[in-house]
Amino acid sequence: MYHQDIPFVPNPREVSMRIRPFPLILAATVLCATLAFAEPRLLLEYPGGVPRVTLTGTYAGASYTVFRAPASGGDWAPITLNEVLCLGACSAPDPAAVPGASYLYRFDLRVPEGDMVRPVSYGPFPATISLALARPIGVSVFPNPGGGAATVELRLAGAAGEAARGEAAIYDLAGRRVRLLHQGALARGLVSLAWDGRDERGQPLRRGVYLVRFAADGRQATARIVRL
Repeated sequence: MYHQDIPFVPNPREVSMRIRPFPLILAATVLCATLAFAEPRLLLEYPGGVPRVTLTGTYAGASYTVFRAPASGGDWAPITLNEVLCLGACSAPDPAAVPGASYLYRFDLRVPEGDMVRPVSYGPFPATISLALARPIGVSVFPNPGGGAATVELRLAGAAGEAARGEAAIYDLAGRRVRLLHQGALARGLVSLAWDGRDERGQPLRRGVYLVRFAADGRQATARIVRL
C-alpha cells in the first residue's frame, strides 16, 4: 500500500488563537511590575473638614512620622506627635494646616526586614489645602451621645507657635452657658480638653441636648451633644 507523508500545515486561525494570549500575558506582567514598583503618591482628604494626608500603598508593620514644611521654603516640622504604627496605609490628620496655604509633606518610614529595620523616606509631596473643604476651626466631643466624663477636641488652623486666644463653653438650647471649658491662650492644631461631665455648680449635667461652642480668630464652631 502506498503511503504518502503529508506535512502538517496548522490552521492559521488556530495559530492566531494560540499566539494571541502571549502578548496579553506579557502586557499583564509588565502592568503588574509597574504597579508593584510604582512610586507612592499623596492623597489629601478632608474628613469632618480636617485635612488628612495619606501615602498610597500598604506598609503594614512599619512605623512612620509625617513632616510638613511651607512650600515656599522653611524648616520641616512633624505633624505626628510620635512614631505611628502603620496598620495598612500611612496617614495623618493636619488640623493646623491653613486653608489656601501650600505645603510640602514627607513620610519617613522604618520598615522591618527580618532582624533589621530599613529607613526609607517618601516625598516631598506638594499639596495646597482647599479653601472650600478645609475648616479653619472645629470642635467635637467624644463619646457623643454619652454620660459622665468626655473629651472635647478643639481644632484651630495656623502656624505652630503662632499666638491664639479662644473660648470654649457648653450651652443649653435656651442659650444659657452651663459650663466654661476654656478661656485664654490656645495652641494651634488639635487641643484636647478633659470635661468631667458636670456643670459650673459641680453637678452632673442633666440628660438632654446641648451645644458646645468654640470661638477663636473671629470665627466660631458649634457641635451638638447629647447627654444620656
